[in-house]
Parts: sequence; C-alpha cells; structure tokens
Amino acid sequence: MGDFIQIVITTYAALFPICNPLGNAPIFLSITDGEKRSTRAAQALKGSLYVFLILAGFLLAGTFILSFFGISLSGVRIAGGFVVATVGMNLLRSAHHQTQQPDEKSEAEDKPDISFTPLALPLIAGPGSIAVVMTRSTETPHLLSMTTLAALAGIFLISLTCWIVLREADKVLSVLGVNGANALTKIMAFLLLCIGVQLIIDGVRPVLGLH
Repeated sequence: MGDFIQIVITTYAALFPICNPLGNAPIFLSITDGEKRSTRAAQALKGSLYVFLILAGFLLAGTFILSFFGISLSGVRIAGGFVVATVGMNLLRSAHHQTQQPDEKSEAEDKPDISFTPLALPLIAGPGSIAVVMTRSTETPHLLSMTTLAALAGIFLISLTCWIVLREADKVLSVLGVNGANALTKIMAFLLLCIGVQLIIDGVRPVLGLH
C-alpha cells in the first residue's frame, strides 16, 4: 500500500508543474472571455476529462508505442528531458506564461469549444507531460499492475486539480493577483527545468554504463 501511495504522489508531483493549472488559469480566462460562468465550468470539466484520457492513453499505450518505433527507455528519458527542460527554460525567460502565438489565441477565442484544443492539448497535456507518462509506462510490468493503477490514480488527481482550478480560475486569480500567478509560474518553471535535467541524467547513465 505504501508503494502504491508513493507512485501516486510521485506521478502527481511530476505532472503538476508541467500541466501547471495555476499558470494556465489566466490563459483559460482569456480564451473564454465573454462566456458565461456555467459555460466556462463546462469547458473546464470537458478539458480536464480530455487531459485524463490523453495522459491515460499514452500511459497504457506507451510501451507498445516505444516498441513499435524501436525507442529505448533511455531515448525517451533523454528526449523527454530536453522537452521538459526547454519548456521550463522558456517560462523562466518569459515575463508571462504565454504558450500561444497571437494567431493561435485568436483562433481559440473564435472556437465554440476549446476543451480539447487548445485547452487539453497542448496547453495542459502537452509533449512534456506525455513524455513523463510514457517514461512511467516503461516501469509497468503489465497493464493491470499496481504501478499502472497508481500512475492512473496520479493522472486522475492532476486532472481533478486542473478542473477545480480552471472552474474557479477567476477566484484563484483574484486571490493570487497577476504578480502572484507570475511568481508561481516561475517556481513551476524552475521545477520543470530540474525535472528535465534529471530525466536527461537518468537517460544518459545506462548509455554510459553508470548506475
């Protein structure tokens, strides 16, 4: 039971700074500007559900995908580490948490339903979070193992967190303020950078014959 809880916590902790619900709250409010609160709540719920389905799908299919393309665990860790570290570095350099180009934002604002794209993919369940769950998938002996179920529980918790934060995005930002949200984004960015570097280290060790 202790190992189960530990995997749930580590999965959630690894995904939280990458999914970054607090940092994505301002973007969610921006692309749903003018919508009713009930509509925003529905978009937040659908988006969070899509996040769970996307990440759970890559967790369960990760081993098959890697085997099909002949990708080793070290390759996933190194590539995923570069992706995560790059995202973290870009957020540290930027003054605001801005992951959309102006034309992408304009298109999102014109869409009646933004729950799948751009909200779930790529804002929340982007390449970094997919890399994390695919790395986790290589550590599972089979689909119904305790590790898989614990990782699914961690994904469910991060999806639930995203739903709660996005649903109450206006209240969250009123409490944090713009400066508070930017400060939290910087903290998340630093954690992302650390996670990315650690993934690269874990991927390079076996290649160099280190343990």
